[in-house]
Amino acid sequence: MRRLLIVTLVGAALVGIGSTSASAETIGGEQLAQRGVQVNLGPKAKPVPDIAAETWILVDATTGTVLAAKDPHLQRPPASTLKTLTAITVLPQVTLDQTYVATTKDTHLEGARVGLIAGKSYTLEQLFYGMFLRSGNDAATAIARAPGSVKKTIARMNEVARDLQALDTTAKTPNGLDRPGQVSSAYDLALIARAGLARPDFARFVGTKMFNFPGQGSSTYAIYNQNRLLMGGFRGAVGVKTGYTSNAGRTFVGAATRKGTTLIFVGMGIHEGSADAARKALRWGFKNHAKVTPIGALVLPLSATQTGEAAVTPEQPSGESDQELATAGLDIPSAGDPMAPWWFWLILILAAFGLFVGWVGSRRRQMQGGNRGGPHTPPRIERPYRPYQPR
Repeated sequence: MRRLLIVTLVGAALVGIGSTSASAETIGGEQLAQRGVQVNLGPKAKPVPDIAAETWILVDATTGTVLAAKDPHLQRPPASTLKTLTAITVLPQVTLDQTYVATTKDTHLEGARVGLIAGKSYTLEQLFYGMFLRSGNDAATAIARAPGSVKKTIARMNEVARDLQALDTTAKTPNGLDRPGQVSSAYDLALIARAGLARPDFARFVGTKMFNFPGQGSSTYAIYNQNRLLMGGFRGAVGVKTGYTSNAGRTFVGAATRKGTTLIFVGMGIHEGSADAARKALRWGFKNHAKVTPIGALVLPLSATQTGEAAVTPEQPSGESDQELATAGLDIPSAGDPMAPWWFWLILILAAFGLFVGWVGSRRRQMQGGNRGGPHTPPRIERPYRPYQPR
């Protein structure tokens, strides 16, 4: 009888809070919602270096875990780092040998340009090199126009962001030039970079140091990658993208691979050299990633979880749950119902207390059984992260 009462109380609590729990959750883990620098240092871990940025994140792209961060869900203008979203949106829609004839609209853009010539034909491969190495806004706009129209590509970019669960991101341009309401976050840009690096074509573009771009007639000219982390010889550097506007300040997505582990650093509103900030974070990460307890995780795309891909959330037991058994046939009011009687609120309080006592007992049993994992440890992704394919 006692067990049935506890199950009933727990069931009532779960039904009552079900309507609000989803909105209260933070994508990637609750610790990512806390302000300031977040890290769970182990006994032998070194302190996180001082990184002069409004927001930043350091993630292990191999396992999907977040090693350290500062306000990772803070929304800020992304500048040219948004071109990573343009790339993972358009790459599945085109072939790299597909040709595109540049328009006058493509060539008349503010900011960085690779030098498209109106009326000249380019392959999509050439345009992607122009977008990533030279950060060409003209190339980014041409890439967005290639599948149909810039407007449709921007709409598709936002659909891809929703599928990735990059919910802090709203795209208004394909090139990252400042527009009212165009924002992203360090967490979202890490999601996007991870999805991109899983694609061999994306990884090749962001990791290329020099490319001969078509000029007048049959001539070419060399364009060089602007990523100083990559060009400066940082061991294992593989990309990814620089960014700057007067509104966004310095933004940066950098990644490196050592001994089979790929780390991604994202900084926004950086107040020092972007590559300098990335070097400090990545060096610390490679030395300490096995000595810290992750503070969160990079979630998988919704389309991946719907098709059976390994998820970064614990599996739920199959069959009827205790909640379903306890609440079958009962008319239990919702916690959001202002007319809920006093006894319902008492049940919720008692149920919450029962859940807490049960959790404490469970943790004691785990610790006595030899489990030393911290409460913030997210499950690891045991299979390689597959290339992202938008729905």
